[in-house]
Amino acid sequence: MILFFSLTNGAADISLTEISNAFFHFDSQNQSQQIIINLRLPRIIGAFLVGSAFALSGAVMQGVTRNPLADAGLLGINSGASLGLALVFIFVPKASITATIWFSFGGAFLAAFLIFLVSRRSVASLTPTRLILAGVAISSLFTAISQALGLVFDLQQDIAFWFVGGVANITWQQLQQVWWLYLIAVGGLLFLAGGINLLILGDDNAMALGKKPERIRFVTLILVVFLAGIAVALVGPISFIGLMVPHVLRHFTGDNYRKLLPLVLVGGGFFVVLADLLARLLNPPFETPLGLLITIVGVPFLLFRIWRS
Repeated sequence: MILFFSLTNGAADISLTEISNAFFHFDSQNQSQQIIINLRLPRIIGAFLVGSAFALSGAVMQGVTRNPLADAGLLGINSGASLGLALVFIFVPKASITATIWFSFGGAFLAAFLIFLVSRRSVASLTPTRLILAGVAISSLFTAISQALGLVFDLQQDIAFWFVGGVANITWQQLQQVWWLYLIAVGGLLFLAGGINLLILGDDNAMALGKKPERIRFVTLILVVFLAGIAVALVGPISFIGLMVPHVLRHFTGDNYRKLLPLVLVGGGFFVVLADLLARLLNPPFETPLGLLITIVGVPFLLFRIWRS
């Protein structure tokens, strides 16, 4: 139902007949069919990919660090990826989509490295308080650097586009560049779900069962950084998705990551597709920034979680 309304509703409403014709009898001269195939369909797929990537990243970070407030955005990884994008705009203004994505990965990896370096030398014994404080500090630093670079190099328009977040400009070309990395990262995390379950029980229990918690933690964090880098490269640093979606869906699965991760994958994807649909419908013919809409929902949710804790 959400997918159907996302295809039919927007700046121009499109009939069910046109949607059917676009898929089964495509006419490149038909403007409505062009909108469906070349604008709305990649937008919906991109929104699902981004939502599932952010949601999975948050769920895995919460399990690996045993921190219920962990999230790629709150921990500064998104800001690191954004800094990588700012550097692309400055030094390689005509960079390919592939280069842009790898710069985003580089920034995300740098942020993750600094956060865990500042938090504690041992990744296996991170404390929630230190991790959150380090994430806030690194996120603020990288955001300030990105904004300063934008002012110095006159990149305000490009930087502003990424910081508000949005899926309107996702293209088939971008999706072709990232889909295989996305599938590898998602597949890897689903494969490691059992290992994450052991980390939740504690490193001593994991080692007693013959597992190496440091190795599980390292591999999962690498995959999380890849997912966050992909998502930020496509839409910008949208926060709170990885915090809200896993917390809501845990009511159905508990902390069993074998059940939670597939549900988060689907739930996170459809959450962003729905949020993008609402962003198009709230103030027509203008679009409400997707990142702003999610933040309006996410901030009260975070405050509620802190109060409940």
